[in-house]
Amino acid sequence: MSGVQQLALVAGLFGVPLALLIAGHRFRRSSSRRRNMFWGALIGHVLGACLALIASLSPPIGWLSTDVLRGAIGVWGLLALPLVGAAIGVLTRSGD
Repeated sequence: MSGVQQLALVAGLFGVPLALLIAGHRFRRSSSRRRNMFWGALIGHVLGACLALIASLSPPIGWLSTDVLRGAIGVWGLLALPLVGAAIGVLTRSGD
């Protein structure tokens, strides 16, 4: 694993939840668009964490050095899925 991948993994494991914690601090006083972004990012991060866990629990005998999909799901999914979820949250309309 390269240094960039290690940094992405640490940012996905600790940076994203910290950012969500900070973003959710004044949740009730925020706009509906911001709340939708928050929930989308939270759902995206939970989904990314579940996929990363499933990818990490695959048997090591099947791991290859050319296995790009498992690395992408396990490392980059923790950063990409919250961003995708936040983008979907911005595009959705709430009942407010």
